[in-house]
Amino acid sequence: MSRRSALLLAGVVLLTLLWLFFGYRSGGDLRPSEAAAGRVAVETRPAERRSITDIREFSGTLEASATLTVAPKVGGQIASIAADIGDPVQSGDALVRLDDQEYRQALAEAEAQLQVARAQYEQARSDARTAERTLGRVRSLNDKGIAATAELDSAEADAGNAKAAATVARATIAQAEAQVETARIRLGYTDIRAHWTNDEQPRQIGERMVEPGDTVAANTPLLRIVAVRPLTAVIQVPEALYPILEVGQSAQLRIAGAQTANFEAEIARIAPVFDPETRRARVELTVPNDDGRLAPGMFVQVGLVADRMPSALVVPRAALVRRDGREGVFVVDTTANVAHFVAVDVAFTQGDDAALRAPDTLDGPLVTLGQAQLEDGIGVAVDDDAARSADSATDGA
Repeated sequence: MSRRSALLLAGVVLLTLLWLFFGYRSGGDLRPSEAAAGRVAVETRPAERRSITDIREFSGTLEASATLTVAPKVGGQIASIAADIGDPVQSGDALVRLDDQEYRQALAEAEAQLQVARAQYEQARSDARTAERTLGRVRSLNDKGIAATAELDSAEADAGNAKAAATVARATIAQAEAQVETARIRLGYTDIRAHWTNDEQPRQIGERMVEPGDTVAANTPLLRIVAVRPLTAVIQVPEALYPILEVGQSAQLRIAGAQTANFEAEIARIAPVFDPETRRARVELTVPNDDGRLAPGMFVQVGLVADRMPSALVVPRAALVRRDGREGVFVVDTTANVAHFVAVDVAFTQGDDAALRAPDTLDGPLVTLGQAQLEDGIGVAVDDDAARSADSATDGA
C-alpha cells in the first residue's frame, strides 16, 4: 500500500472515531441520516393537567403540650418515690413521700397547745362568772349603804378584768386551732401529689431528679411530668407565608431525616409579632400523637400548604431552562421534529414537578434531557426508548 493510501485510510478512521465520539457526547445514538441533518438527540416527557399542592417545609421541634414540675412545699428527707421515668400518672396521684415524723410531732404539739388553751378558757370563764357574782353582791350592799364606794369600784374592776381574760383565752383557742391546722397542712405536704386541670388524659414522668434518702429543701424539683398526647410542634415562618396561615389549618409532619411516616398536625396558635432579628413568627401546631411514636425534643419537618391549584398545567421540573433571561421549556413539534422555546410562568415547584400559571396549554412533548444544546427551531431526534421508559415509570408510580 502506498503512503498516500495509508494516510487516506488513517484520515477516514479518524473522522469515523470523531463522529462516534461526538455522537455519543450529544446524548443519543443517531442514525447517519439524522446526524447529517444536524439533529440533537433528546428525551421528552409530556405535560399534564392535574391538581397539585405547594407544600413548604419548615424545620421545627416537638414540645410537650404541658409540663409540670413536681416540688415539695416543705423540706425533708425523701422516704419513697412511687413513679419513675415513663410511668403514666393521673392528676392527684401520690408520687413522692417525705419522712413525716417531725411533722407528726409538730401536729401533736399543736393539738396539745389547743387543749391547754381550751382549759385556760374554761378557767377564765369561771373566774369571770365569779367576778360578776361578787360585783352584784357588792353593788347590792352599796345600794343599802353597807359597802363603801371604793369596794364597789374594786369589784367592778375585777369583773372587767375577768371578762377580758376570758376574751383573751377564747382568742388563744382560735390561735391554737390555727396552729393545729397549719401543722396538719404541713404534714399533708409530706405526701406529694401532682394536680392539673382541663385535661383528663394521663401524663408521663419525663424526668426524675432525686432518689429515696435524699434530703431536699422546699421547692426543690423532684419530678417533671409531661403531656405527650397531644404534642406541640413549634416552627418559625417567614413574612411571605404568614398572611396565608390560619388557626385550624392542617399540616403534615415527619421526623427530620425520615422520608416516610407522615403525621397529621394542625395549627393551634400563631404569634402576632415577628422576631426583629430573624424576621420570623412563631407558629405552634397540635400533633395528636395517639400512638405515642413521637416525643418532646424531636426535630421535625412540618409541611404547610402555601398554594393549591386544582387544575394546573404541570410540567417536569427537568424541562425548565433559561434562555435570554427568560424561564421556559422546549416543546417538540412531532411532525417536523423541531424544538421550539416557549416561555413559562412557574407558580411553584413541588418535588420533580412544576405548576405553571401560563401558558394554559403546551402543544407537544417537552424536552427533559439534551436541551442544553438547543435553541429555538433546532431539529431534534427523540429517543423513543427513553421516553417510553419514562412514561412506564410514571404510570407505575
